[in-house]
Amino acid sequence: MDHHPYLRLTKGKLTTHTTTYTIRTLTKRLTANQPLYLLDDDGITANRPNYNTYQRLSTHADLWIDAGPRSLDDAIDLIMAGATTLVIRPSLWPTLDTTDILAITDCPLYIYYDHPDTPTPPYATGLIIPNTTPPAFLPLSLIHLPRYLLALDSTIPLPDDPAYTGAFLDLSPVPSPEEP
Repeated sequence: MDHHPYLRLTKGKLTTHTTTYTIRTLTKRLTANQPLYLLDDDGITANRPNYNTYQRLSTHADLWIDAGPRSLDDAIDLIMAGATTLVIRPSLWPTLDTTDILAITDCPLYIYYDHPDTPTPPYATGLIIPNTTPPAFLPLSLIHLPRYLLALDSTIPLPDDPAYTGAFLDLSPVPSPEEP
């Protein structure tokens, strides 16, 4: 299973469970074209995505943006701001028709699958499954899709499950300059 970092964007700040990053500090930690999952709480809860932050980070990483788009215009804005992969939450966009997005971009579309009753539109590229979601059987129609685990709770061990393509883990703190 591949491991990649994730960060939260809360009140415009890039954070982990223990650390707040500046864009400069964060970009020193990233390698070119490294997948980085951005869980934008501002976009998800208040429909206020941090477009400027995406644009600044997009030259340093492949951004998987989870900002809770609610319309085709929102999805286009995220792609224009630097998303290389869009994460869609069907609970926030109940009228989602993935064919509309696919008509204008080849950007992969992952569905945030946090409940067994999560509707999954056709043509989804894969699933993001938070580790806080109780294990459940996937419907047969979703078994073929790549699955990434989003480790929201770092106290829960990662599953040893070959069905997962990869996992997004909380980015570890940056050592201070005094540390070796």
